[in-house]
Amino acid sequence: MRSRFAAHLIEQDNPNPFPGIPALERRTGISIATRLGSNECLDAPMQALQDRFGMQFCELARLYGDPECHALRETLAVMNHVDLDALLVDGGADALIYLCLRAFCDPGDKVVCSAGTYPSFGYFARAVGCVIEEVAYHDDGHALQVDLQALLDAVVRTEAKVVYIANPDNPTGSWQGIGDIAEFVARLPETCTLVLDEAYIDFCEALQPAFGGTLPGCVRLRSLSKAYALAGLRVGYALAAPDILEQLHKVRIHYAVGGLAQYAAQVALDDPRTLATLTEASFIRDALTAHLSNLGFRVLPSGTNFVSLLLPSAQLAQSLVEYLLEQRISVHRPRHPALERLVRITLCAAALDEPFLSILQETSP
Repeated sequence: MRSRFAAHLIEQDNPNPFPGIPALERRTGISIATRLGSNECLDAPMQALQDRFGMQFCELARLYGDPECHALRETLAVMNHVDLDALLVDGGADALIYLCLRAFCDPGDKVVCSAGTYPSFGYFARAVGCVIEEVAYHDDGHALQVDLQALLDAVVRTEAKVVYIANPDNPTGSWQGIGDIAEFVARLPETCTLVLDEAYIDFCEALQPAFGGTLPGCVRLRSLSKAYALAGLRVGYALAAPDILEQLHKVRIHYAVGGLAQYAAQVALDDPRTLATLTEASFIRDALTAHLSNLGFRVLPSGTNFVSLLLPSAQLAQSLVEYLLEQRISVHRPRHPALERLVRITLCAAALDEPFLSILQETSP
C-alpha cells in the first residue's frame, strides 16, 4: 500500500545518535558542570573573537547547541498554539523544504508546484530525484494567483507525493486565504502532502488570524529570516502533526542549528519591537506601491516584504535590472521563463530614497 512517506523510512528506526548535553540534563535532572564527553575545544582562547564580540559570543560558539532546540521550540510552540511535538526547528526554510522532500519522496516520485515559484523547491526536488510538474499562475488582471484547482488536478493526474505552495507567494506576492488552503488540503489524496511555505506570513495582515496551529496532511514552514532579520543565522521551523514530524526527524541533521543561532533567535522572538518593524514594512509597501503605480508600472498586490513589478515584456524587465545594476542597485528578476517579465524589489527605507525612485521614473513604461 502506498504511503505518504519515503518507502525506506516507514519501518525504519533511526534515532538521533547525538541528543546532546541539554537533553541529558533534561532526562536525568542533573546539571552538568564539566563537559568532557562532547569533544569540544574547551581550552581554545578564541582571543580574536572575544576581542570583537565578547565572551558570551565565544561560549555560545564554542559549545554544541541543543540538537532538539528545546527552549526555542517551547517559545515557538506557545506563539503558534501547538504542542511541543508538533514543532520542529531546522536551519531555515530551505533546509525544511529539503527535509520534507527527503522524508516524503523516493527517486522518481512526482511533485507539483506553480511555474516560477520559489526556485529552491525545484532545486531540492531535483536533488532528491523527483519529477517536477509545474502549473501556471492565474493572472486575474490584478494579481498573479496560485491556481489551487490546477495544482489539485496535477496532483491527481500525476499521483504526486508532494505539492508545494508558498503563501504568501514568492516572487508574485499574492496569497490564499487559510480557508481556501484548508479546503485544498482536505481534497488531496492521502498519499500527498502539502508543503506550505509561510516564510512571509508575518507581513500579511490577512493571514494573521490563522497564524498558529497545524493542518492535517500539511507541513507549515516558517522562517526567522524575514520578520526577525536573522537571514544570516538560518533558523526556521515546521508545524505539523507529530507522526509527520517523526519521519522528518529521521533525516534531520541533528546539529543543523547552532547554539549561537538558537540564542539569537530567542532574543529576537522576545523583542516586542518586532511589531514596529512589520508596521514600517507595511508603510513602505503601501508608499512604494502607490508611487510606482502612479509612474505607470503594474505593481502586483503583496503580502510580503517585497513588491513585484510586471513589465510589458521580458526585454523591458531585463533592461531595468541591468540599468539599476549600472547604478550599483540590485533587484531580482526570476530566471524562470514563466515569470521573465517580473522584477522584485525588497522593502526597506532605501527603496523610498530619491535616487532609486528617480531611476524608476526614468525607466517607467
